[in-house]
Amino acid sequence: MAIFEVDNVVVGGGSAGSGATCRVSDWTQNTSYSDGAIVLFNGSQYVACGTVPAGLIPPLEYYTPLTPSHPRWQLAARGRSLPQAYSDNQTYYADQVVTHLGGVFILDAPTVAAGTRPSRDKRWTRLSETLTAAESEQIGSGDLTNFAPSVTAAIISSSDEVARVRHHRVRMTISNVIPNGALYTCKFPKAIPSEARPQLTIQPEDQMGFYMLLTATAITSGGQITGYVLNNQGGAGPSTIEFTVYVKEQIDQVHSS
Repeated sequence: MAIFEVDNVVVGGGSAGSGATCRVSDWTQNTSYSDGAIVLFNGSQYVACGTVPAGLIPPLEYYTPLTPSHPRWQLAARGRSLPQAYSDNQTYYADQVVTHLGGVFILDAPTVAAGTRPSRDKRWTRLSETLTAAESEQIGSGDLTNFAPSVTAAIISSSDEVARVRHHRVRMTISNVIPNGALYTCKFPKAIPSEARPQLTIQPEDQMGFYMLLTATAITSGGQITGYVLNNQGGAGPSTIEFTVYVKEQIDQVHSS
């Protein structure tokens, strides 16, 4: 389904130059089209210049230089298809929109081969960012384990949002002086693909938290990020501190040659 559709468009027919009224129809693989016919493909409209035989895919014919008067498709109005989850097994064409690793991408090329991932090729243009399934998972104190001696911690919810992997607040109590090192382990309810390279950020909410120099290290297992280990590099005395953990999947912007 396209983001927009247009019906009963009046255009001059290809080489004939007629002013006939043409109805917009979805392009199909096994249909030939007469001069001036208008089709909708991946949200964009194309006009047939000459009698276009079956099987000529509109974006490919528009972008490929052809001999004058050779039957071809001409781009009339650019649109977009609705986003679908990216698949390595599908061939994509111009203006198709996909979701992948938390991003929304549109293809700005006639086509790309199956397996050309949006996170790895500049022909895919990133449109926006969404909260991924792994980031949106709710998380609780039961997901915290392996506490250091003298350390306890719990995930606390604020009044206006539920604690999630992407954004959760932690209250940690230290009963005795502790040295540098690991403080606890957090396990994600749903693993994050290691390709997404999640960014882990700690935002302390008091001075003691800043002094502790808190950091998080991703736990990698079988090509996936299954959680993180909270570390402190400054040591601390008896105290109770609160901080926020942000977990954000990163989208590679690797440009192809």
